[in-house]
Amino acid sequence: MRQDTSNILIIDDVSSNLLLLESILETEGYAVIPVDNGKEALEMLKGSTNIKLILLDIMMPDLNGYEFLDQKNQLLGEDIPVIIVSAKTDADSIQHALNKGAFDYISKPFNTQNIINKIKSALKG
Repeated sequence: MRQDTSNILIIDDVSSNLLLLESILETEGYAVIPVDNGKEALEMLKGSTNIKLILLDIMMPDLNGYEFLDQKNQLLGEDIPVIIVSAKTDADSIQHALNKGAFDYISKPFNTQNIINKIKSALKG
């Protein structure tokens, strides 16, 4: 049975960030899959076809956001939009993420309505 809800994968190594994003998105009616590391997220993507969007932190141990983008794009191409949600606010970090195929970039701390609007925009394609 296919659901019309959009599954959003959230990748952030800080549990409070995961919980906050999960709470915001579930209130908006999205199905959310929180993951605290990039390697686990890649494994999940290999086995799933129902992820519609990824919210990704840049600064994570093991596999940072840029490395995740590279591996995700090699694995699946750029079909699933990725929105970076990061405390890195310098122009070089933002440009680097966009060059690697990120759909958009949101700086922490973020505005709730802003993140919802960007998610809706990304899901429309």
